[in-house]
Amino acid sequence: MKYNYTYEEYSQDTRSYKVESDIKLTEDQIMELALSCPMVDGSVYQDKNSKATFEGTEFGDDSQTEFGGDEAVDEDEDE
Repeated sequence: MKYNYTYEEYSQDTRSYKVESDIKLTEDQIMELALSCPMVDGSVYQDKNSKATFEGTEFGDDSQTEFGGDEAVDEDEDE
């Protein structure tokens, strides 16, 4: 018999972008520019009047875990 399990790990992380513009921008425009950057440190997305730079990701230290699938055997139990 095969057993199937899933494992997921969650943590809080913060992605940082810097947006520079020659014109005033709306929040939606700022978000669109930022999210157009590839998530590689230092990546830049630029349009006619504005430039967004992905500055990096700060990973959180409060990870959460979750197991799913078949029931795991307790360490004290024999297989």
